[in-house]
Amino acid sequence: MSLKQSAVSGIKWSLASQLGRQIMQLLTTVVLARFLSPNDFGLVSMATITTGFMTLFSDLGTSAAIIQRKQVSDSLVSTLFWVNGIFGILASFILIVCAPLVTYFYQEPRVTELLRVLALTFIISGFSIAHKAILEKKLDFKTLAKIENAAVFLGAILGIVSAFTGFGVWSLVIQTLTVAAITSILLWSTSQWKPQFIFCFSDLKEVSSFTLNLTGFTIFNYFVRNSDYILIGRFLSSQDLGYYTLAYRILVYPIQGISAVVGRVMFPILSKIQDDNAKFRSIYLKAITRISLITFPLMTGVFVLSEPLILAFFGPQWRPVIILVMILSPLGLIQSVAMTVGYIYNIKDRTDLLFGWGIATGFPAIIAFGIGLHWGIIGVATAYNIYYLCLVTYPCFAIPFRLIELPMGDLGLVLWRPWFTSLIMLIVISALKFILPTSLASIWILVILVPLGILSYLLASWWINRQELLGFINFITPCSKEQLID
Repeated sequence: MSLKQSAVSGIKWSLASQLGRQIMQLLTTVVLARFLSPNDFGLVSMATITTGFMTLFSDLGTSAAIIQRKQVSDSLVSTLFWVNGIFGILASFILIVCAPLVTYFYQEPRVTELLRVLALTFIISGFSIAHKAILEKKLDFKTLAKIENAAVFLGAILGIVSAFTGFGVWSLVIQTLTVAAITSILLWSTSQWKPQFIFCFSDLKEVSSFTLNLTGFTIFNYFVRNSDYILIGRFLSSQDLGYYTLAYRILVYPIQGISAVVGRVMFPILSKIQDDNAKFRSIYLKAITRISLITFPLMTGVFVLSEPLILAFFGPQWRPVIILVMILSPLGLIQSVAMTVGYIYNIKDRTDLLFGWGIATGFPAIIAFGIGLHWGIIGVATAYNIYYLCLVTYPCFAIPFRLIELPMGDLGLVLWRPWFTSLIMLIVISALKFILPTSLASIWILVILVPLGILSYLLASWWINRQELLGFINFITPCSKEQLID
Protein backbone atom coordinates (compact mmCIF):
# COMPACT_ATOMS: atom_id res chain seq x y z
CA MET A 1 0.00 0.00 0.00
CA SER A 2 0.96 3.65 -0.39
CA LEU A 3 1.34 5.77 2.74
CA LYS A 4 -2.13 7.24 2.15
CA GLN A 5 -3.78 3.86 1.72
CA SER A 6 -1.95 2.49 4.74
CA ALA A 7 -3.11 5.42 6.86
CA VAL A 8 -6.76 5.03 5.88
CA SER A 9 -6.68 1.27 6.34
CA GLY A 10 -4.89 1.65 9.67
CA ILE A 11 -7.41 4.17 10.98
CA LYS A 12 -10.37 2.00 10.01
CA TRP A 13 -8.95 -1.21 11.49
CA SER A 14 -7.77 0.63 14.58
CA LEU A 15 -11.26 2.09 14.90
CA ALA A 16 -12.79 -1.39 14.57
CA SER A 17 -10.43 -2.71 17.23
CA GLN A 18 -10.97 0.14 19.63
CA LEU A 19 -14.74 0.23 19.23
CA GLY A 20 -14.96 -3.51 19.71
CA ARG A 21 -12.83 -3.41 22.84
CA GLN A 22 -14.54 -0.37 24.31
CA ILE A 23 -18.01 -1.77 23.73
CA MET A 24 -17.04 -5.10 25.27
CA GLN A 25 -15.35 -3.41 28.24
CA LEU A 26 -18.34 -1.13 28.79
CA LEU A 27 -20.82 -4.01 28.59
CA THR A 28 -18.64 -6.08 30.89
CA THR A 29 -18.43 -3.23 33.39
CA VAL A 30 -22.21 -2.82 33.30
CA VAL A 31 -22.77 -6.55 33.91
CA LEU A 32 -20.09 -6.87 36.59
CA ALA A 33 -21.44 -3.80 38.39
CA ARG A 34 -24.66 -5.77 38.90
CA PHE A 35 -22.87 -8.73 40.48
CA LEU A 36 -20.04 -7.00 42.30
CA SER A 37 -19.96 -4.27 44.92
CA PRO A 38 -18.21 -0.89 44.87
CA ASN A 39 -15.83 -2.40 47.42
CA ASP A 40 -14.81 -5.12 44.91
CA PHE A 41 -14.05 -2.51 42.24
CA GLY A 42 -12.08 -0.52 44.81
CA LEU A 43 -9.96 -3.54 45.77
CA VAL A 44 -9.06 -4.29 42.17
CA SER A 45 -8.30 -0.62 41.58
CA MET A 46 -5.82 -0.71 44.49
CA ALA A 47 -4.15 -3.72 42.92
CA THR A 48 -4.11 -2.41 39.35
CA ILE A 49 -2.47 0.86 40.39
CA THR A 50 0.50 -1.20 41.51
CA THR A 51 0.47 -3.60 38.55
CA GLY A 52 0.12 -0.69 36.15
CA PHE A 53 3.25 0.88 37.60
CA MET A 54 5.22 -2.35 37.26
CA THR A 55 4.07 -2.64 33.63
CA LEU A 56 6.14 0.44 32.84
CA PHE A 57 9.30 -1.53 33.58
CA SER A 58 8.37 -4.33 31.20
CA ASP A 59 8.28 -1.89 28.26
CA LEU A 60 10.81 0.86 29.11
CA GLY A 61 9.83 2.84 26.01
CA THR A 62 11.11 0.14 23.67
CA SER A 63 7.86 -0.08 21.68
CA ALA A 64 7.98 3.64 20.89
CA ALA A 65 11.67 3.35 19.97
CA ILE A 66 10.94 0.59 17.45
CA ILE A 67 8.13 2.59 15.86
CA GLN A 68 9.86 6.00 15.92
CA ARG A 69 13.11 4.97 14.25
CA LYS A 70 13.15 5.13 10.46
CA GLN A 71 15.28 2.00 10.21
CA VAL A 72 15.49 -0.83 12.74
CA SER A 73 17.79 -3.82 12.55
CA ASP A 74 16.83 -7.34 13.55
CA SER A 75 19.55 -7.30 16.19
CA LEU A 76 18.01 -4.18 17.79
CA VAL A 77 14.52 -5.70 17.89
CA SER A 78 15.84 -8.98 19.28
CA THR A 79 17.83 -7.13 21.93
CA LEU A 80 14.78 -5.13 22.98
CA PHE A 81 12.72 -8.34 23.01
CA TRP A 82 15.05 -9.93 25.57
CA VAL A 83 15.18 -6.72 27.59
CA ASN A 84 11.37 -6.69 27.79
CA GLY A 85 11.23 -10.37 28.72
CA ILE A 86 13.84 -10.05 31.46
CA PHE A 87 12.18 -7.00 32.98
CA GLY A 88 8.81 -8.73 32.79
CA ILE A 89 10.15 -11.59 34.91
CA LEU A 90 11.80 -9.18 37.34
CA ALA A 91 8.63 -7.11 37.65
CA SER A 92 6.61 -10.23 38.43
CA PHE A 93 9.09 -11.38 41.08
CA ILE A 94 9.28 -7.94 42.73
CA LEU A 95 5.50 -7.65 42.86
CA ILE A 96 5.10 -11.06 44.46
CA VAL A 97 7.67 -10.19 47.14
CA CYS A 98 6.43 -6.65 47.80
CA ALA A 99 2.68 -7.37 47.77
CA PRO A 100 2.42 -7.31 51.59
CA LEU A 101 3.82 -3.75 51.61
CA VAL A 102 1.00 -2.61 49.32
CA THR A 103 -1.48 -4.33 51.63
CA TYR A 104 0.03 -2.53 54.62
CA PHE A 105 -0.28 0.82 52.83
CA TYR A 106 -3.96 0.35 51.95
CA GLN A 107 -4.85 -1.62 55.09
CA GLU A 108 -6.69 -4.16 52.92
CA PRO A 109 -5.47 -7.77 53.52
CA ARG A 110 -7.07 -9.17 50.35
CA VAL A 111 -4.86 -7.03 48.11
CA THR A 112 -1.84 -9.32 48.67
CA GLU A 113 -3.42 -12.35 47.01
CA LEU A 114 -4.80 -10.26 44.16
CA LEU A 115 -1.38 -8.78 43.41
CA ARG A 116 0.44 -12.10 43.48
CA VAL A 117 -1.92 -13.59 40.92
CA LEU A 118 -1.95 -10.47 38.73
CA ALA A 119 1.88 -10.57 38.73
CA LEU A 120 1.65 -13.33 36.13
CA THR A 121 0.56 -10.77 33.52
CA PHE A 122 4.11 -9.33 33.36
CA ILE A 123 5.65 -12.65 32.40
CA ILE A 124 2.85 -13.28 29.90
CA SER A 125 2.99 -9.85 28.25
CA GLY A 126 6.72 -9.14 28.48
CA PHE A 127 7.61 -11.57 25.70
CA SER A 128 5.15 -10.15 23.16
CA ILE A 129 5.79 -6.39 23.39
CA ALA A 130 8.20 -6.39 20.44
CA HIS A 131 5.77 -8.39 18.27
CA LYS A 132 3.05 -5.82 18.83
CA ALA A 133 5.41 -2.89 18.10
CA ILE A 134 6.48 -4.47 14.81
CA LEU A 135 2.88 -4.84 13.67
CA GLU A 136 2.19 -1.19 14.55
CA LYS A 137 5.30 -0.02 12.72
CA LYS A 138 4.17 -1.94 9.63
CA LEU A 139 0.68 -0.41 10.03
CA ASP A 140 -0.77 -3.93 10.15
CA PHE A 141 -3.73 -2.85 12.24
CA LYS A 142 -5.99 -5.43 10.63
CA THR A 143 -4.11 -8.22 12.37
CA LEU A 144 -3.93 -6.27 15.63
CA ALA A 145 -7.67 -5.58 15.54
CA LYS A 146 -8.50 -9.26 15.23
CA ILE A 147 -6.09 -10.20 18.03
CA GLU A 148 -7.24 -7.52 20.47
CA ASN A 149 -10.94 -7.99 19.91
CA ALA A 150 -10.65 -11.76 20.30
CA ALA A 151 -8.71 -11.36 23.56
CA VAL A 152 -11.12 -8.82 25.04
CA PHE A 153 -14.15 -10.86 24.01
CA LEU A 154 -12.86 -14.05 25.64
CA GLY A 155 -11.75 -12.11 28.72
CA ALA A 156 -15.20 -10.54 29.05
CA ILE A 157 -16.94 -13.92 28.73
CA LEU A 158 -14.80 -15.54 31.40
CA GLY A 159 -15.08 -12.50 33.68
CA ILE A 160 -18.86 -12.41 33.47
CA VAL A 161 -19.21 -16.17 33.91
CA SER A 162 -16.90 -16.02 36.93
CA ALA A 163 -18.91 -13.20 38.51
CA PHE A 164 -22.18 -15.02 37.82
CA THR A 165 -20.88 -18.21 39.48
CA GLY A 166 -19.80 -16.39 42.62
CA PHE A 167 -16.09 -15.68 42.19
CA GLY A 168 -16.63 -12.08 43.31
CA VAL A 169 -13.61 -9.83 43.00
CA TRP A 170 -11.59 -12.65 41.43
CA SER A 171 -13.73 -12.43 38.30
CA LEU A 172 -11.98 -9.13 37.49
CA VAL A 173 -8.60 -10.83 37.95
CA ILE A 174 -9.62 -13.72 35.70
CA GLN A 175 -10.70 -11.25 33.04
CA THR A 176 -7.35 -9.44 33.15
CA LEU A 177 -5.26 -12.62 32.95
CA THR A 178 -7.33 -13.99 30.10
CA VAL A 179 -6.90 -10.86 27.98
CA ALA A 180 -3.12 -10.85 28.56
CA ALA A 181 -2.70 -14.55 27.78
CA ILE A 182 -4.84 -14.62 24.64
CA THR A 183 -3.19 -11.45 23.30
CA SER A 184 0.33 -12.86 23.71
CA ILE A 185 -0.56 -16.24 22.22
CA LEU A 186 -2.15 -14.67 19.14
CA LEU A 187 0.69 -12.17 18.64
CA TRP A 188 3.22 -15.01 18.59
CA SER A 189 1.12 -17.24 16.35
CA THR A 190 0.38 -14.56 13.74
CA SER A 191 3.72 -12.69 13.67
CA GLN A 192 6.26 -13.52 10.99
CA TRP A 193 9.06 -12.12 13.14
CA LYS A 194 10.75 -14.43 15.62
CA PRO A 195 13.45 -13.32 18.09
CA GLN A 196 17.05 -14.40 17.71
CA PHE A 197 19.45 -15.20 20.53
CA ILE A 198 21.12 -11.80 20.18
CA PHE A 199 21.84 -9.18 22.81
CA CYS A 200 23.76 -6.24 21.34
CA PHE A 201 24.78 -3.58 23.86
CA SER A 202 25.70 -1.10 21.12
CA ASP A 203 22.15 -1.30 19.71
CA LEU A 204 20.74 -0.82 23.20
CA LYS A 205 22.96 2.21 23.80
CA GLU A 206 21.82 3.71 20.49
CA VAL A 207 18.22 4.06 21.72
CA SER A 208 18.97 4.54 25.41
CA SER A 209 18.56 8.33 25.46
CA PHE A 210 15.14 8.11 23.82
CA THR A 211 13.89 5.23 25.95
CA LEU A 212 15.26 6.44 29.30
CA ASN A 213 13.72 9.91 29.00
CA LEU A 214 10.43 8.43 27.82
CA THR A 215 10.48 5.88 30.64
CA GLY A 216 11.28 8.59 33.17
CA PHE A 217 8.31 10.62 32.02
CA THR A 218 6.03 7.58 31.89
CA ILE A 219 6.94 6.47 35.41
CA PHE A 220 6.54 9.92 36.94
CA ASN A 221 3.38 10.63 34.95
CA TYR A 222 1.94 7.32 36.09
CA PHE A 223 2.40 8.29 39.72
CA VAL A 224 0.83 11.67 39.08
CA ARG A 225 -2.16 10.31 37.15
CA ASN A 226 -2.77 7.67 39.80
CA SER A 227 -2.00 9.73 42.89
CA ASP A 228 -5.72 10.52 43.21
CA TYR A 229 -6.45 6.78 43.34
CA ILE A 230 -3.64 6.24 45.83
CA LEU A 231 -4.77 9.04 48.14
CA ILE A 232 -8.44 8.04 48.01
CA GLY A 233 -7.62 4.39 48.66
CA ARG A 234 -5.30 5.24 51.55
CA PHE A 235 -7.17 8.03 53.34
CA LEU A 236 -10.83 7.45 52.42
CA SER A 237 -12.15 3.94 51.70
CA SER A 238 -12.28 1.19 49.10
CA GLN A 239 -15.93 2.08 48.50
CA ASP A 240 -15.05 5.70 47.70
CA LEU A 241 -12.30 4.45 45.41
CA GLY A 242 -14.83 2.17 43.71
CA TYR A 243 -17.11 5.13 42.96
CA TYR A 244 -14.20 7.23 41.71
CA THR A 245 -12.86 4.37 39.56
CA LEU A 246 -16.20 3.78 37.86
CA ALA A 247 -16.56 7.49 37.07
CA TYR A 248 -13.14 7.47 35.43
CA ARG A 249 -13.98 4.31 33.48
CA ILE A 250 -17.12 5.90 32.10
CA LEU A 251 -15.29 9.05 30.99
CA VAL A 252 -11.62 8.33 30.43
CA TYR A 253 -11.79 4.87 28.83
CA PRO A 254 -13.93 5.97 25.86
CA ILE A 255 -11.86 9.14 25.47
CA GLN A 256 -8.57 7.27 25.58
CA GLY A 257 -9.97 4.76 23.16
CA ILE A 258 -11.12 7.30 20.60
CA SER A 259 -7.88 9.29 20.82
CA ALA A 260 -5.88 6.07 20.59
CA VAL A 261 -7.64 5.08 17.36
CA VAL A 262 -6.19 8.09 15.56
CA GLY A 263 -3.02 8.46 17.61
CA ARG A 264 -2.02 4.83 17.26
CA VAL A 265 -1.91 5.17 13.47
CA MET A 266 -0.71 8.78 13.56
CA PHE A 267 2.49 7.83 15.43
CA PRO A 268 4.01 5.50 12.79
CA ILE A 269 2.67 7.62 9.92
CA LEU A 270 4.14 10.87 11.26
CA SER A 271 7.39 9.09 12.14
CA LYS A 272 7.86 8.46 8.43
CA ILE A 273 7.60 12.22 7.64
CA GLN A 274 9.10 13.56 10.87
CA ASP A 275 11.37 16.04 9.06
CA ASP A 276 8.57 17.70 7.06
CA ASN A 277 6.92 20.13 9.51
CA ALA A 278 4.39 21.47 7.01
CA LYS A 279 3.00 18.03 6.28
CA PHE A 280 3.30 17.11 9.95
CA ARG A 281 1.10 20.09 10.94
CA SER A 282 -1.49 19.33 8.29
CA ILE A 283 -1.91 15.70 9.32
CA TYR A 284 -1.86 16.48 13.03
CA LEU A 285 -4.59 19.14 12.78
CA LYS A 286 -6.74 16.86 10.67
CA ALA A 287 -6.31 14.08 13.22
CA ILE A 288 -7.35 16.15 16.25
CA THR A 289 -10.28 17.62 14.30
CA ARG A 290 -11.67 14.15 13.74
CA ILE A 291 -11.09 13.24 17.36
CA SER A 292 -13.01 16.32 18.52
CA LEU A 293 -15.95 15.54 16.22
CA ILE A 294 -16.62 12.47 18.37
CA THR A 295 -15.29 13.29 21.83
CA PHE A 296 -16.72 16.79 22.24
CA PRO A 297 -20.39 15.79 21.78
CA LEU A 298 -19.76 12.54 23.67
CA MET A 299 -18.46 14.31 26.78
CA THR A 300 -21.19 16.94 26.52
CA GLY A 301 -23.87 14.27 26.33
CA VAL A 302 -22.43 12.34 29.27
CA PHE A 303 -22.40 15.57 31.30
CA VAL A 304 -26.06 16.42 30.79
CA LEU A 305 -27.34 12.82 30.93
CA SER A 306 -25.14 11.54 33.74
CA GLU A 307 -28.03 10.83 36.13
CA PRO A 308 -30.22 8.66 33.87
CA LEU A 309 -27.08 7.04 32.45
CA ILE A 310 -25.77 5.88 35.84
CA LEU A 311 -29.16 4.87 37.23
CA ALA A 312 -30.22 2.96 34.11
CA PHE A 313 -27.03 1.03 33.48
CA PHE A 314 -25.41 0.64 36.88
CA GLY A 315 -28.22 0.93 39.42
CA PRO A 316 -29.05 3.23 42.35
CA GLN A 317 -26.16 1.88 44.47
CA TRP A 318 -23.82 3.85 42.17
CA ARG A 319 -25.64 7.18 42.59
CA PRO A 320 -22.56 8.99 44.06
CA VAL A 321 -20.87 8.50 40.67
CA ILE A 322 -23.29 10.96 39.00
CA ILE A 323 -21.75 14.15 40.38
CA LEU A 324 -18.23 12.81 39.72
CA VAL A 325 -19.07 12.26 36.06
CA MET A 326 -20.44 15.79 35.76
CA ILE A 327 -17.32 17.27 37.35
CA LEU A 328 -14.84 15.27 35.27
CA SER A 329 -16.55 15.48 31.85
CA PRO A 330 -15.08 18.93 30.90
CA LEU A 331 -11.66 17.53 31.78
CA GLY A 332 -12.30 14.53 29.57
CA LEU A 333 -13.26 16.80 26.69
CA ILE A 334 -9.93 18.69 26.81
CA GLN A 335 -7.81 15.62 27.47
CA SER A 336 -9.24 13.82 24.45
CA VAL A 337 -7.23 16.23 22.31
CA ALA A 338 -4.36 16.85 24.74
CA MET A 339 -3.47 13.15 24.76
CA THR A 340 -2.09 13.50 21.23
CA VAL A 341 0.72 15.96 22.06
CA GLY A 342 2.91 13.18 23.43
CA TYR A 343 3.32 11.88 19.90
CA ILE A 344 4.93 15.19 18.88
CA TYR A 345 7.59 14.86 21.58
CA ASN A 346 8.26 11.23 20.68
CA ILE A 347 8.40 11.68 16.91
CA LYS A 348 10.67 14.73 17.19
CA ASP A 349 12.95 12.74 19.53
CA ARG A 350 12.47 15.29 22.33
CA THR A 351 11.50 12.96 25.13
CA ASP A 352 13.80 15.05 27.32
CA LEU A 353 11.33 17.95 27.01
CA LEU A 354 8.47 15.56 27.67
CA PHE A 355 10.17 14.37 30.86
CA GLY A 356 10.70 17.97 31.99
CA TRP A 357 7.07 18.82 31.29
CA GLY A 358 5.94 15.89 33.38
CA ILE A 359 8.07 16.99 36.33
CA ALA A 360 6.93 20.62 36.10
CA THR A 361 3.22 19.79 36.09
CA GLY A 362 3.21 16.63 38.19
CA PHE A 363 3.96 17.94 41.65
CA PRO A 364 1.29 20.68 41.54
CA ALA A 365 -1.25 18.05 40.47
CA ILE A 366 -0.45 15.91 43.51
CA ILE A 367 -0.80 18.98 45.73
CA ALA A 368 -4.20 19.69 44.14
CA PHE A 369 -5.32 16.13 44.90
CA GLY A 370 -4.14 16.49 48.49
CA ILE A 371 -6.06 19.73 48.95
CA GLY A 372 -9.21 18.29 47.42
CA LEU A 373 -8.99 15.20 49.63
CA HIS A 374 -10.34 17.27 52.56
CA TRP A 375 -13.72 17.33 50.78
CA GLY A 376 -13.78 13.66 49.81
CA ILE A 377 -13.89 12.25 46.30
CA ILE A 378 -15.89 15.24 45.03
CA GLY A 379 -13.16 17.56 46.30
CA VAL A 380 -10.44 15.50 44.57
CA ALA A 381 -12.28 15.57 41.24
CA THR A 382 -13.00 19.30 41.52
CA ALA A 383 -9.43 20.20 42.48
CA TYR A 384 -7.99 18.29 39.53
CA ASN A 385 -10.50 19.83 37.15
CA ILE A 386 -9.65 23.37 38.22
CA TYR A 387 -5.90 22.75 38.20
CA TYR A 388 -5.80 21.18 34.74
CA LEU A 389 -8.21 23.50 32.96
CA CYS A 390 -6.84 26.73 34.45
CA LEU A 391 -3.08 26.09 34.65
CA VAL A 392 -2.10 23.20 32.40
CA THR A 393 -4.19 23.29 29.23
CA TYR A 394 -2.50 26.18 27.39
CA PRO A 395 1.17 25.21 27.93
CA CYS A 396 0.27 21.57 27.33
CA PHE A 397 -0.30 22.47 23.68
CA ALA A 398 1.93 25.53 23.25
CA ILE A 399 5.24 23.85 24.18
CA PRO A 400 5.14 20.85 21.79
CA PHE A 401 3.57 22.97 19.05
CA ARG A 402 6.85 24.91 18.86
CA LEU A 403 8.59 21.71 17.74
CA ILE A 404 6.46 21.64 14.57
CA GLU A 405 6.02 25.43 14.25
CA LEU A 406 2.27 25.23 14.82
CA PRO A 407 0.58 28.46 16.08
CA MET A 408 -1.92 28.05 18.92
CA GLY A 409 -4.46 30.01 16.88
CA ASP A 410 -4.61 27.16 14.37
CA LEU A 411 -5.75 24.84 17.14
CA GLY A 412 -8.61 27.19 17.99
CA LEU A 413 -9.63 27.43 14.35
CA VAL A 414 -10.18 23.67 14.05
CA LEU A 415 -11.77 23.12 17.47
CA TRP A 416 -14.26 25.96 17.88
CA ARG A 417 -16.83 24.45 15.51
CA PRO A 418 -17.13 21.03 17.19
CA TRP A 419 -17.18 22.80 20.55
CA PHE A 420 -19.95 25.20 19.49
CA THR A 421 -22.09 22.48 17.90
CA SER A 422 -21.71 20.41 21.08
CA LEU A 423 -22.86 23.41 23.09
CA ILE A 424 -25.98 23.66 20.91
CA MET A 425 -26.63 19.97 21.57
CA LEU A 426 -26.28 20.54 25.32
CA ILE A 427 -28.88 23.33 25.24
CA VAL A 428 -31.31 21.19 23.25
CA ILE A 429 -30.97 18.14 25.53
CA SER A 430 -31.22 20.25 28.69
CA ALA A 431 -34.40 21.92 27.45
CA LEU A 432 -35.99 18.61 26.49
CA LYS A 433 -34.92 16.98 29.75
CA PHE A 434 -36.55 19.82 31.69
CA ILE A 435 -39.96 19.27 30.09
CA LEU A 436 -39.99 15.47 30.47
CA PRO A 437 -42.04 14.07 33.40
CA THR A 438 -39.96 13.63 36.54
CA SER A 439 -41.50 10.20 37.10
CA LEU A 440 -40.21 8.87 33.77
CA ALA A 441 -37.82 5.92 34.15
CA SER A 442 -34.15 6.61 33.49
CA ILE A 443 -33.94 4.18 30.60
CA TRP A 444 -36.80 5.93 28.79
CA ILE A 445 -35.16 9.31 29.33
CA LEU A 446 -32.09 7.94 27.53
CA VAL A 447 -34.19 6.35 24.78
CA ILE A 448 -35.81 9.72 24.08
CA LEU A 449 -32.94 12.15 24.60
CA VAL A 450 -29.95 10.30 23.14
CA PRO A 451 -31.33 10.09 19.57
CA LEU A 452 -32.59 13.68 19.78
CA GLY A 453 -29.20 14.81 21.05
CA ILE A 454 -27.41 13.05 18.19
CA LEU A 455 -29.84 14.55 15.69
CA SER A 456 -29.40 18.07 17.09
CA TYR A 457 -25.60 17.70 16.95
CA LEU A 458 -25.66 16.47 13.35
CA LEU A 459 -27.99 19.29 12.28
CA ALA A 460 -25.86 21.89 14.05
CA SER A 461 -22.74 20.41 12.45
CA TRP A 462 -24.39 20.44 9.03
CA TRP A 463 -25.08 24.12 9.53
CA ILE A 464 -21.78 25.21 11.12
CA ASN A 465 -19.22 22.49 10.39
CA ARG A 466 -20.47 20.85 7.19
CA GLN A 467 -17.11 20.37 5.48
CA GLU A 468 -15.52 18.46 8.36
CA LEU A 469 -18.68 16.44 8.98
CA LEU A 470 -18.83 15.33 5.34
CA GLY A 471 -15.11 14.57 5.40
CA PHE A 472 -15.52 12.41 8.48
CA ILE A 473 -18.56 10.57 7.07
CA ASN A 474 -16.73 9.92 3.81
CA PHE A 475 -13.69 8.73 5.72
CA ILE A 476 -15.53 6.08 7.75
CA THR A 477 -17.59 4.91 4.76
CA PRO A 478 -16.16 1.65 3.36
CA CYS A 479 -16.39 2.84 -0.26
CA SER A 480 -14.77 6.16 0.60
CA LYS A 481 -11.87 7.65 -1.34
CA GLU A 482 -11.27 10.25 1.38
CA GLN A 483 -7.74 10.05 2.74
CA LEU A 484 -6.15 10.93 6.05
CA ILE A 485 -3.33 12.57 4.12
CA ASP A 486 -4.09 15.05 1.37
